[in-house]
Amino acid sequence: MIKEHPQYGTRIPPEELEYLNHQQRQHPQRTGRPPVPAHRMPRTHDRPRERPGARDDRRHERPQRPNRVGNQRAGEGPPRPAPAVAESPVTLLGRAIHSYQASAALFAAHSLGVFPTLHQKPQTSEDVARRCEADPRGIERLLNALVGMGILHKHGATYVVPREVAPYVVPGVDGDATGMLDLNIELFREWSDLARGIKEGVPLHRLSSDALLASDGDRVRRYIRSVHTNSRQTAQRVVEMAPLLPGSTLLDVAGGSGIFAAEYARVTPDLRAILFDLAPTIEVAHEILTAEGMEDRVTYRTGDYRSDPFPSPVDAVLLSNLFQTESEEVGRLILAKARESLRPGGTLLVHGVMTDPDETKPVDAVMHSLLMYVLFDQGRAYPSEMISDWLAQEGFGVRFVRPLGPPFRSKLIVATRLE
Repeated sequence: MIKEHPQYGTRIPPEELEYLNHQQRQHPQRTGRPPVPAHRMPRTHDRPRERPGARDDRRHERPQRPNRVGNQRAGEGPPRPAPAVAESPVTLLGRAIHSYQASAALFAAHSLGVFPTLHQKPQTSEDVARRCEADPRGIERLLNALVGMGILHKHGATYVVPREVAPYVVPGVDGDATGMLDLNIELFREWSDLARGIKEGVPLHRLSSDALLASDGDRVRRYIRSVHTNSRQTAQRVVEMAPLLPGSTLLDVAGGSGIFAAEYARVTPDLRAILFDLAPTIEVAHEILTAEGMEDRVTYRTGDYRSDPFPSPVDAVLLSNLFQTESEEVGRLILAKARESLRPGGTLLVHGVMTDPDETKPVDAVMHSLLMYVLFDQGRAYPSEMISDWLAQEGFGVRFVRPLGPPFRSKLIVATRLE
């Protein structure tokens, strides 16, 4: 019986011991030490000795040492990952050319009233076509496309709006954020005329504060409500990344619906949150936060950040999605006002979509920069390095610059007012 092994010593694995004993029974004439398994490289002392001074032709040899994974035999580890195949120009261009189709399908369903129809109860494509007064064959194709996109669910022949999707596609439900769909349907038509906008150098769809205030009040309300719902998870991530001290005072400049101020107030004991924005925006924000039971946690101050001084003194100032709508000149003016508002050693939080230094990546930030061009006279997604330089020149010390991480595409800069 085999009692010792050149590789395992006396602790021979049972399957290996059984194999070696079987080999010895099959070939009893072989005695002595068991043979070296075929899958093991010979050790140095097993090699035949050569005469001194002989040329060693093995000095460039590299023994093939197989990887061991779990209980697999040597050499049976996972294969090395193959390098990613470069995308062909046809594939790259094809994806860009056809990317509008998903948006078109979503907007068509919204315009046809598909989502509120299905929200009433799950229905077949024939039922939806009849209620929406549309072609049954077209509705079936559209519904299947929405299922493939993950927006609808399908059970047998019945289509369903998932509960978590409803606030974003069904008007009137709790947390209604369909104003973003309405806005982007308008933008969808105007993006097709992007060449004209770039040639003339004017926004195709002005979304500045002045433009919003001059438009229909219901449109402003729908837009602010949709931004509130869409920004909740982003606000929660910012609060996690940059918590404030209990009892401190936070000024949220141009905070819109007040979602960031409200999320800070939810988790920070005795926080005094101040929302500073234009009067019509403050009115809508008050409605939204009152419905959420936050009316006593946020103080409302009306004003224009371009012309009015900021409330002061405060311990922290939040500038969220603000720089990307303005020129560098206005951005630096905002920083100067924020510094005046802050106590020495106070915290400045700058949140928004920011590009890399060369402004060509990441692609979602670059496309966001182009969107800001479409919406604002001086809109642009600035590199975080450029904003950090502004901060240093305006008397701030940058503590960190960090991306919020998936699924968010924005970054957070935290800085301190220096003496």
